[in-house]
Amino acid sequence: MSHPRAMAAGASPDRRAKRHSKTRQRAQAREARWQSHRFAVPYPTDGPKITFGILWFLLVLGGALLGTYFSDPAVSAVGVAGVAAPIAGLAGLQTGNAWFPNLSATRAWTATAAYVTGIAGFIGPWGVPIGAVLGLVIVALYVLLFRGHRRPPSQLFDVLVRSALPIGIAVASMAALGQVGIGAQVSLILLVSAYEAGDFLVGSGSANAFEGPLAGLVALGAMAFLLFLIQPAPFDTSTILTFAVLAAICCPLGQVVASGLLPRGNAWAPALRRLDSYLLVAPVWLLLLLQMGM
Repeated sequence: MSHPRAMAAGASPDRRAKRHSKTRQRAQAREARWQSHRFAVPYPTDGPKITFGILWFLLVLGGALLGTYFSDPAVSAVGVAGVAAPIAGLAGLQTGNAWFPNLSATRAWTATAAYVTGIAGFIGPWGVPIGAVLGLVIVALYVLLFRGHRRPPSQLFDVLVRSALPIGIAVASMAALGQVGIGAQVSLILLVSAYEAGDFLVGSGSANAFEGPLAGLVALGAMAFLLFLIQPAPFDTSTILTFAVLAAICCPLGQVVASGLLPRGNAWAPALRRLDSYLLVAPVWLLLLLQMGM
């Protein structure tokens, strides 16, 4: 008669094999979904993604909190712009590369336009339209000065604008929030970071496109409850919930918009994916806060 421990030991490799098989099947299902859907949101796990995510969170939050340390909201705008604008420039370069992999000059111009648009946020709310105009000028100069593209000028201009301006405007809006209110800027970073953490940790192991965003929304809700208890200025109990709901709507939509900025959803652009959740929520928060006079 076989000993129970021997039977358990013999069954263990089978269970491991089944787990590995299920893991491979989920990975294949994710890859197939990313390949087949134009607006797919990929969750690549190669490389130290969690380490980079934590480092990014600490840097951007630290940039926002500089204003508290120096008792000057303008310092928060400068701190966030200094941290996030280089990522915007890298996102512009990678997005330009996805559209024009063999044209290094094009990548350089989209990177420059994205960086200039984003860094202008250190001025404050007026820096957002100023940066957008400067970014448009840079893109227009490239279209005028460089010839030999297969695309017509209008189509080329459209692709270059998509590669540079949306991510630059998002970063400029993140930075400008510091001058509107450090509490608003920090709240945005905390809510978006909570969403991204839940989304990635669950979505990277899910075979479908829904579990990641749902987990992100749960994490965002938990952070919103904490902010509801703290009520950071300029928010009160009602406005913090309103802005949290806006974040819950805009974060997953921003990820889809980022896919639309690329030639295909699974194109390699990790810097864009680092900022994609801010694409809509940062400008929406800034506009609403300015309109409300907060």
